[in-house]
Amino acid sequence: MIGTQKYGLGLWSVLLLTLLLVCPGMVFAESDLPDKPEIICVTVDHSDDGVLIQWKPSEDSDIEFYHIYKMTNRTGQKLFTLPANTLEFKHMSSGLKNLEYSVTAEDSSGNESLLTPGEHRAVSASVEFDPCSPANIITWSAYVGWEGKISGYRIYGGFAGETMQMLKFVHAATLSYTHNGVSIDSTYNYYIETVHATGITSHSAIESISTLYPEAPGFLTVDHVSVIDRSSVELQFTADVNGPVNHFRIMKRSNQQAPFAEVTTMNASQSTHVIQDQFNTASMSYEYIVQSVFQPEECNVALVISESNPGTSILLEGTLEDRITSLNWTPYKTYSAGLSGYIIQRRSGTGEFFDIQSVGPGTTTWRESIQSVINGLQPGVLQYKVLAIGNQDGSNDPGISISNIVSVTVTTELQVPSAFTPGSNDMNFEFKPIIDFAPRKYAMVIYDRGGRKLFETTNPDEGWDGRFHNGNFVDEGVYVYYIQFTDYTGLFKSFTGNITALYP
Repeated sequence: MIGTQKYGLGLWSVLLLTLLLVCPGMVFAESDLPDKPEIICVTVDHSDDGVLIQWKPSEDSDIEFYHIYKMTNRTGQKLFTLPANTLEFKHMSSGLKNLEYSVTAEDSSGNESLLTPGEHRAVSASVEFDPCSPANIITWSAYVGWEGKISGYRIYGGFAGETMQMLKFVHAATLSYTHNGVSIDSTYNYYIETVHATGITSHSAIESISTLYPEAPGFLTVDHVSVIDRSSVELQFTADVNGPVNHFRIMKRSNQQAPFAEVTTMNASQSTHVIQDQFNTASMSYEYIVQSVFQPEECNVALVISESNPGTSILLEGTLEDRITSLNWTPYKTYSAGLSGYIIQRRSGTGEFFDIQSVGPGTTTWRESIQSVINGLQPGVLQYKVLAIGNQDGSNDPGISISNIVSVTVTTELQVPSAFTPGSNDMNFEFKPIIDFAPRKYAMVIYDRGGRKLFETTNPDEGWDGRFHNGNFVDEGVYVYYIQFTDYTGLFKSFTGNITALYP
C-alpha cells in the first residue's frame, strides 16, 4: 500500500493531536510509536545501477514491517513495504534520479514510526566539458544524512570502457573537481565516492561525457617549404575546406625544444594555399605546421582541431678547403608520404642550376673536388642548392622543397701562352689566357710595339684572333698584352707580357 506522510507530522501525530483536543485529559505518549530505524547509507551499485538503501534495525523488538519512503520537499511517498528481517533494499526502478529516502518501522499493532529527520541521499554528480582548456568539470551535491561526519570525497574517472582510477581526494567542503588535459573526441566516465568518518562509503551514479570538437578537415598537409631568396620562404599547404572547420593557423619554431609561434591565420575557401614568411634564410631554419582551428564564443583562444605534417626550411651551408667543397644541410621533416631523398644542384657558367648528385633520405652531407668543375666558363663562385624530394603519393606529384643557395668562392688561376698562329685551323688560332675559374672582373688589352691598341675585351672567354680593328691580320712579330682581373675572393692581379704571332 502506498501512502504519504508529512515530514515531522505523520498520521499518528495527527491522531494524537485530535485526541488531545477532544479529550484533553487523555495521556498518549509518542514513545508508544516504534523507534525510527537509522539509515546507514544510500549508494549506487554500479554492477546493476540499483540504488541500495541500508539501515539499522529499530530498537523496538515488536516490528513486523519496514517502509521505504521517497522524500520530496519534506513529504514522504511510500514506495515499498518490507518484512522485519530485511535491513537493506535495492531500488531498481529509481532511474538513477538520486532520490532522497527515509525508512520507518511498523509494529504488530499497526503503529508506524514518524518521518522524523534522518533522510539520506547519495551524491548527485554532473559533468561538463570545457572545450577551452580542454577539461572536464565534475560537480556534485553533498551527501545528505551524514552532515558533519563526512571526511571527504574521492573522485574516480577514466576513459569509457576502462577501469576508472581515483583522480583526487578532496575535503568534505569541496564539491567540484576539474580534470585537466583530457583527450579530444573521447568519452569519459566519472563517479564520486563519499567517505564517512567511520570508513563507510557511498557511490554516486556513473556520469559520462564526450569531449567532442567540430569534425576535423578530411586532410591537412604541408606540401613543401621552399626558400625563395635570402629573406623569405614559401609554404604551400592543402586542406579540406568543405567541412565545418576552414580556419587555419600557420605555426613555426626554430628547434625541437622551442614552442611553436604563430605566423599567420587565414580563412580558406580553396584547398591549396601559399604563404610567405620572412627571416634570414642563410642563417636560420624553421619547422612549420598548419593547424585547423575553431573558436567557440566562450573561449578566449582558438581550439586546435587538427595539425598537419611538419615541413622545414632547409638551411644549406658550404665550405671550401684544399680545393674540396663540403655541403651540409638541415634535414627536411617531412612529407605526408615520406621523404624519398635529396638532389644536389650546382649553377652552371650560363646561370642555370642542374643536377649533379642524388642521395638518400638519411644523408645530409656531400663533397666534391673543384678540379672536376674547371671548364674556363665556371665563375669563381660556386653556387649550390639542395632539393628535398617526397615519395610518390598516389596520383599526386611528389613534394619538392628547395634550400637556400650557398656560395663558395674560388681563387682564379691564369696561364698565358707565349705564341699563337692567327688564321690557322688548329686550336692555337687565337690568343686567350687559360683560366680555371672565371673572375668577377676582367680586362685584357693588346698593343703593338708602337703602343697602338689592337684589341680589348672584358670577357674572359673572348680571345684575340690576331686581327686589326679593320679586320686584317697583323704581321708576324711580338706584341704586348696587358691583363688585370679581380676574382671572387676579392684578390686583384695584373699581368703584362709579350705574345708572338706566328704564321706557318
